[in-house]
Formats: sequence, C-alpha cells, structure tokens
Amino acid sequence: MEILKNKNLLRKLTIVVLSFNRQKYILRSMRYWSNKGVIMHVLDGSKEAISPKYFLGIEDNIQYHHFPVSFAERLVRASSLITSEYAVLMGDDEFYIPSALDDCIQELEHDISLVSCIGRCMWFNHHEGALRTDLIYKNMANYSVQHDSPDDRVLYHMKHYRPSTIYSVMRADIWKRTVSCINNEQYSVVALEELQFEVASSYLGKSKVLPILLWMRSGENTGLTDKSNLKKIGDWWTDSLNDELREQMLSEFTHKLLKDQGDVNVKHVQEVIARSVELYMSIPKQQQPTRSIIIFQVAKLLSMLPRIIKDMLKKQAHKTYYNLQNHKGIDAISEQLEIDGVYVDYKELKNVEKIIIDFHKNQEEIMAVQK
Repeated sequence: MEILKNKNLLRKLTIVVLSFNRQKYILRSMRYWSNKGVIMHVLDGSKEAISPKYFLGIEDNIQYHHFPVSFAERLVRASSLITSEYAVLMGDDEFYIPSALDDCIQELEHDISLVSCIGRCMWFNHHEGALRTDLIYKNMANYSVQHDSPDDRVLYHMKHYRPSTIYSVMRADIWKRTVSCINNEQYSVVALEELQFEVASSYLGKSKVLPILLWMRSGENTGLTDKSNLKKIGDWWTDSLNDELREQMLSEFTHKLLKDQGDVNVKHVQEVIARSVELYMSIPKQQQPTRSIIIFQVAKLLSMLPRIIKDMLKKQAHKTYYNLQNHKGIDAISEQLEIDGVYVDYKELKNVEKIIIDFHKNQEEIMAVQK
C-alpha cells in the first residue's frame, strides 16, 4: 500500500532535467524513474539526439525531447510542458529519493502557505568500484523562510543564503513564474541563474527544508568548465562599466517577477532586489583549504596538456585526488545524518548505490572492449 500511495502522490509531480552531452547519464536517470509514477521531461541540448533504440523498456511517464538550443530556451520550453501540480528541477547525473519527494509533496499539501520544500543533500562520486560520499550544504539544516512579507523573505534569504529552492519541489505555477525571470545570456555572470531563481522564488512564497535525505548530488562529472568569459557576481555588480547593464537586468527581472501582480510599487521592489543581492555579496566566503587549491591548480595544468599525455596522467591524478579528500562510504554519512535527526530511506539509498556502481562497471567494461 505504501508503494501505491507514493506513486499516487508522485503523479502530481514533474521532474525537469536539462542536459548537454551527458547522454549515458540521461539514460541512467530515465531508467531509474521509469514506472515510478512521476512525470519526467528530459530536454537534451546535445548536437545529436539519443537513438530511440535505447528507450526500449522505458515507460511513457518519461518523455525525451531533443532541443539543441541554449539552456535558457530549454528552460522556457520545459515550463510549457508542465501540466502537473508540482515541479522540480534535477541534474542529469543526480538522484532524488522518491519517498523524500513524497514527503515534500505532503508538506506542500498540508501547508498551503509554502511554495517550496526540499530535504537534505548528500554528495557522491564513484571511485574504484565503490561509492564515496560526503555531507554537503550542512547549513540547510532546519532552514526555512517563513516571513509573511515578500520583501522580508527576499532580504532574509539572501542575507542567510542557502541554495534551498532551485532544486526543491515547488508548486508548478510558482516554478513557472520563477523560471520566467531567469536571464543570463547577455550578462555573463557565474551562477546568475541560480541567484535569480532563489530571489524570485523567495519573493513569491515561503520555503522549508525538511529533516529528510532527498538530494543525491553527483560529483561524477565535475571538471573544469570554461568560465573565463564569466565574472563573479561581486566583480560584475561593482564594476562601474556595468552600471547600465545592472540596472537593465534589475528592471527586466522585476517586471517579469511582478507580471500580473496588480498595484505593486515596481521601483520599491527593484530596490529590495538590489539590496538582497548586496546582502548576498556581503556574506563572508569560506576560504578554500590549501589542498583544494592545489588540486584545482593541478587539474588546470592537466587540462592544458596534449590528450595523449593527459590520458596517461588522468588515472593517477584521480587516485591522488581521492587520497587528499576525506570522503566516506554511504553507511557512515547515513549514520551521521541520522544522528543529526535526519530521516534516511536506507533501503532506497542502497538501491541507488547499486545502480551507480553497476553503471560505472558497465562503462568500464565497454571501454575495455573498445581498446
């Protein structure tokens, strides 16, 4: 009966996955969510589409869309596909625990003042046939934004910033309105989309983090992304050369946020949003450990080497990276969460662990055959 109950609630939810050049991870995710009741829309921006032959056995609740367009364009298209009551954005190589999604939906149905609900997060990666994990976003514990005033919610959230809504279960109408505010194509700012999402969603309603493990954040595809043409928000915001662009961004964002809101003081809201960003920039940034800086510099150096040399050094560099980290097995992190009062669906967590290990084992076997 519990499985049926979960399926019935999950039918109210759409998972949105935006992907680019990670098609084997898309297929892993599609197979996992097949026949789990949830609706899933995968929007693949890769140059070539996945061959339909790989979709055999995947149920109709999973929909694949090949759209080789920008991230922003795929996000807008995703909004038009959602017909369910709730929506959640998910990384193409990541996992959500179904029972935790169920709990988030129940919380939203119980408390109509909430627009967003999420659980706690565990980071994972695969290394030498095992899953290595860590507890991340620890400051999300017991976090909520419950102010009645939209101004107060935005200012509080950005002053005490946690990424607590962008990957949360949200009411679909609020998710769509939030997504409509996002635009970074002409501003070239690192992670501006995330900040825009968090500001918009906190303005539109209350949010809450539940003491349950929901989010399995993948480190499988972490690598150096070319961000040389992007500026950090603080550098871009305070650069006098960007004064006109900054005001343009704030004006566009505010007008989209307040669309169909009736008699609202647009200038006042724009000033509140500007102040919230400044509060975010004033948060002391945690200094990276020396070993992380060393690892980053080594990885950057490796990326500049010819491919043949890079391939020779990659395996050893990967092993060195893990020797320098303090990652633990899934059991140890689960125990840590439970000590902190966080519920862990251990049975499903072990199922996800097996899926990830089997996935990498199969990839290694394929590579061995191809050599």
